[in-house]
Amino acid sequence: MKKNNFLKQILSGALLLAVAAGFTSCKKDDVDETGSARIKVVNASSTSTPQSVFLANSAIVQGDLAFNNSSDYITTNSGNNLQLEFRNEGASTAYASGRFDVDNGSSYTAFLAGDGQQARVKLYKDDLAAPSGGQAKVRFVHLSDAAPANVDIRRSSGANLAANLAKDNASNFMNIEPGILSLQVYAAGGTQNLGSFDLSSFAEGRIYTVYVTGSSTQSITVRQITHN
Repeated sequence: MKKNNFLKQILSGALLLAVAAGFTSCKKDDVDETGSARIKVVNASSTSTPQSVFLANSAIVQGDLAFNNSSDYITTNSGNNLQLEFRNEGASTAYASGRFDVDNGSSYTAFLAGDGQQARVKLYKDDLAAPSGGQAKVRFVHLSDAAPANVDIRRSSGANLAANLAKDNASNFMNIEPGILSLQVYAAGGTQNLGSFDLSSFAEGRIYTVYVTGSSTQSITVRQITHN
């Protein structure tokens, strides 16, 4: 009798493991074949070679995304737990990757951030609603491994645009006056300026992301991309 109970326990355990494995496999690259989303990809990794980009093992950018370059929006399938990979040109394995839920009908920007062992992929949902009349719209993303874990992004006047922005996080989009934007980056709440930057003219009706990058204190910089 004890032997039969023991066998039953083994079989029950094996069944539970099989179910769990099946559930896990279902969760990977759960592509919605009828849904779609748009993804813009950005190479913010200063030491990377030109990259190819794959979503759920399907190429969406082929081998030419160099540092500081971004793609146009690419229409692709939506889905859950989709693997997004940046690969060195010609490579079959990932330079960096991450898994993300991609909602049907939404737009996203994906960044390759960091260098070497710190390389990672970050994905942010985009708000592409038009700015208020006469305004531009911008958000800020902190991707620098050399900057403090939390930064303030300030106007040259000292006013905060994004306060206490944590690494690998994005601020909300905000309306700003068109024109040249002069920025300074500080440790959150700090007084030491890590860099001053004049960004090219922000145009009325346009939507931007400004990201902080750099893997050494000498290379901390900010870059901008346009969404429309």
